[in-house]
Amino acid sequence: MPLIAVDAMGGDRAPAIPVRGAIRALAENSELQVTLVGVQDLIQREIDSV
Repeated sequence: MPLIAVDAMGGDRAPAIPVRGAIRALAENSELQVTLVGVQDLIQREIDSV
């Protein structure tokens, strides 16, 4: 089972784009494990909005 760490605060539209990408990757491959790295409150807010 692959483990992927994602810098959720990197990029112009962070954390929206990295979080959405991680969710999409998990939807396509349920065997993945994804760790989102960054400001937890901002990441959680984005996850909750999807």
